[in-house]
Amino acid sequence: MPMRVKFREEVDRKKFFELLKTGLNSNWKNIRKKFNVPKSTFEKYKNGKLLISDDLFEKLLIYVDENKKKSIKESIENLPDNFGQIKGGKKAYVINFEKFKEGRKIRSKSGEKLNKQYRNLFKGFDLKPEVCELIGAFIGDGCFNVYKNKVYHIEFSGNFGLDIEYYQERIIPIIESIIEYINPHIYKPKTKNNALRVVFYSKKLFYFLKEIVGFIPGKKTFTVAIPEKIMNNEELMRSTIRGIFDTDGTIFLDRRKSYKKPYPRISLQTVSKNLYGQLENYLSEKFSLYTYFNEKRHVYIIEIYGINQLRKWMSLIGFSNKRHLDKVALVAQSVRAQHW
Repeated sequence: MPMRVKFREEVDRKKFFELLKTGLNSNWKNIRKKFNVPKSTFEKYKNGKLLISDDLFEKLLIYVDENKKKSIKESIENLPDNFGQIKGGKKAYVINFEKFKEGRKIRSKSGEKLNKQYRNLFKGFDLKPEVCELIGAFIGDGCFNVYKNKVYHIEFSGNFGLDIEYYQERIIPIIESIIEYINPHIYKPKTKNNALRVVFYSKKLFYFLKEIVGFIPGKKTFTVAIPEKIMNNEELMRSTIRGIFDTDGTIFLDRRKSYKKPYPRISLQTVSKNLYGQLENYLSEKFSLYTYFNEKRHVYIIEIYGINQLRKWMSLIGFSNKRHLDKVALVAQSVRAQHW
C-alpha cells in the first residue's frame, strides 16, 4: 500500500522545500516539470494541504544537502494512503473496546498458527538462481511493508510499455513457483505517464522476503544490499546482479559519428552505498569499470563500456528483460557474426 509523508511541524515542511530549491538551483516551474507534478498539486504539497507520496519524497530528498537529510527524516512521519479511514477506525475502537479486545485475541491465535504454517512452508528452502533473479529485481525496483490494518503489501515498479512483458513472463512466474495461487495486481496509474505497478497482497510473500531472504520492511532506497547468503555463491550472485540490472540498469547505445558501430554502455545508478560497494567489488574482478559519485545528485554510478565487455556480460551475467535484450540484438547485428 502506498504511503504518504507528513511533516510534524510547518517550519520543517518549509525548510524542506527551501533546501530542495537550493539543491536543484532552479525555479518552482522547472522543478515541477522535472518531477512531472501539476502546479496545483505541487502547491498543495508546499502548503501542507496534500501529503507527499513516499516515492516522490525519496526522489526529492536526493537533491537535499547531505548534511541536512538526517534532520529532515527526523521531522516526518509516514502514513498510509487510507490514514483517514484509520483515524475513523480508532474512534470505533474506543466505542467498541471490549469487542475489539476479544477480536484481537482471536487474531493473535490465528496469527501464531499462520506463522508456524509459513515456517513449515519454507522449511529447508534453498535459494536457486531464478529465485535470486527475483531477489535482484526486488533490490532494483521493489518495496514491501505491513501496515496497521494488517495489509501485507509487496510492490514492483517500472515502465508499462517497456517492462510489462518482463514482469508477466519472468518475475511473476518465479513468484508463482515459490507461492502457489498468489494473485498479482497490475496497475497503470493515470497520474504517471506509462508507469507500471505490480502489486501483491500476500503475507506468505512478505514472510518469504523478510524471514527467508532477510530484507527489512520499509524504506530501502539508501540502505538496500545483496544478502550475505548470496555473496559467496558465484551462480547466485550473477543471477542476483542480472535481476538488479534488468530492473534498475540501462543500456545506452552511443551513435555518434566517431563510432563506426553503435557503442554500448551498461549503466547502473544507486543511492545505496552498500549496494554500490558490493557491485563494484564483484564486477571489478571481471570487467573494466568506470565508477564515480555524483555529488550534486548524491548518486553512485557504475558503467561498463564497449562491445567486448557487453559480449562478456552476456556470457557471464546476461539479461532477461526484453528492453535490454533488444538493444543487445542491435549491437550484435551491427558487427560481423564471428566478432560476436
